[in-house]
Amino acid sequence: MSKTNRKWMSAIAVMALAGMVVSACSGGGSKNPGEGQAPSGGDNPKAKEKIELSMFYNNSGLEHYPLDTTDPSNNPYINIVEKIANVDLKVEVPPYKDFQTKFNLLLSSGKLPDILHTNYPDPTYKAARDGAFIDLKPYYDKSPIVQKVVTPQMMELAKDPVSGKYWRIPMAYDKGPQGGGIYARYDLVEKYNGGKWPGTVEEWVDLLRKIKKAEPDSIPMSTRIVGDQLFAYGGAVFFNLYGANPYGYRIQGGKVTPNVVLPEYRAAVELMRSLYAEGLFDKEFATTDSTKWFTKWANNNVLFQWNSADQILPGQASIMTTGTDVQKKYVYMFAPPLTKYPSVLKDQKYATVGLGNPIQTHGLYISASAKDKDRAWDVIEAFAADELKETIFWGKEGETYTVKDGKKVPIPEKLGAKERTWARHLAFLFGFTDGQDAQQALYELQIGNPLFTKIKDSMTVLQKEAEKVGLGSLPMYAEPDDVLKKNSEMMQAINKFTTEAIMARISMEQFDQEVKAWEQKYRALKYDPMQKYIDANKEKLRSLGYKMVDW
Repeated sequence: MSKTNRKWMSAIAVMALAGMVVSACSGGGSKNPGEGQAPSGGDNPKAKEKIELSMFYNNSGLEHYPLDTTDPSNNPYINIVEKIANVDLKVEVPPYKDFQTKFNLLLSSGKLPDILHTNYPDPTYKAARDGAFIDLKPYYDKSPIVQKVVTPQMMELAKDPVSGKYWRIPMAYDKGPQGGGIYARYDLVEKYNGGKWPGTVEEWVDLLRKIKKAEPDSIPMSTRIVGDQLFAYGGAVFFNLYGANPYGYRIQGGKVTPNVVLPEYRAAVELMRSLYAEGLFDKEFATTDSTKWFTKWANNNVLFQWNSADQILPGQASIMTTGTDVQKKYVYMFAPPLTKYPSVLKDQKYATVGLGNPIQTHGLYISASAKDKDRAWDVIEAFAADELKETIFWGKEGETYTVKDGKKVPIPEKLGAKERTWARHLAFLFGFTDGQDAQQALYELQIGNPLFTKIKDSMTVLQKEAEKVGLGSLPMYAEPDDVLKKNSEMMQAINKFTTEAIMARISMEQFDQEVKAWEQKYRALKYDPMQKYIDANKEKLRSLGYKMVDW
């Protein structure tokens, strides 16, 4: 499969339009476990003196609501953590759009909080190797509370492959639907294609033409810029159908090959070039950020986007509960796999999304300068508490749900209210896809049947396809520092010559020359270390479910 290198991804956030989406015991030892002394364990945090600890975290795009009256350090959710750990947390939460900048400044300053949450492991691990954070494995090994949420396999996947240390407790990501594909407006398929899903690339293009002809003001195909990725979501559909995501790679015959040098990539660019010339691909694609894209997605009959399976139910629920009368008639479904793939595609498996890693890049860290590392661990354990999980995902009986015949029944306008759904960003360990029982029950009420079941059925197809592929990204691999420093430059170079080719500012022969120059400059730098890692760890990778090692 053509996989986007997860290291290149910016913050993983819940889409704005798409739904947006017990006591803890530990510690007591005076030594720093990061320096070789295991925590003593067994003490009741409530019996300890209450202390103040600092915390810095990413809200993952789920801003506190109402923003002006919700105190990140004093609200019903963070107060559960404070009660269990018997601490007073002083929390700093930058605006989501500013998090990476603020986080980088924080790391470079050396003035770290007691507890850190971030979704950028690479720079954090580098800082940890330089002494900024402690190894959390000694704490983890004595914590059944955290082990219940984050399994030993998850911890292994989060291990720093350079130092062998366990700097973070990772966010679990094993509860939600798996796979991904074409997240489409099925109502447009019904209206302009008689309800028949396109089975080939050519049939998808014909559908785009039908929409544009009937609705000249529509934008049937658009993209949105995400960090350094220009061709994401709507702009990734055809690249992915050709098995050649612009920023990804494939393993073919045991050899790691960047997608951008493949014949499939060139063919996809030629197609995009023709779509742009016909006016089917958004003329503003090169400058369409998320805000602009969501407006087009909601109002300009954009046909599709490429997305993960877990996004479609919250997307449908959101449009049906907050959309206009026209938007409430939109029907989102995942399209089935093509019946016939492009002849240039080496193998269909390269156009199939694999299983997600069971952990996210998110994680909790304890700084080496923390005033009390044992009490900081108490806080991490509190973030794994059942009471917090229940409150985040279900709320409170009588307020956000009722119980009928022993089964929880959501009160949709309460359980799905913005005043409480922001709290999902505190699922630092449970993960955003946990609480499926609550989320599914709410979505079923908001969407209604039979549509809810039809959407679920379309997701099931993706799940089965993903299981055939296995893990979709390379586990336990850390890119060298010199690669990390060049990743943005590499991606921007791809964006530049691909955009120029699509807009016909350069010929396809000039495009070929640009690709060759990119390959000479970057391929060995980025992919030789990856190839070396794969060759040296094949058995380990197989054991983790990474089937691509044998492709």
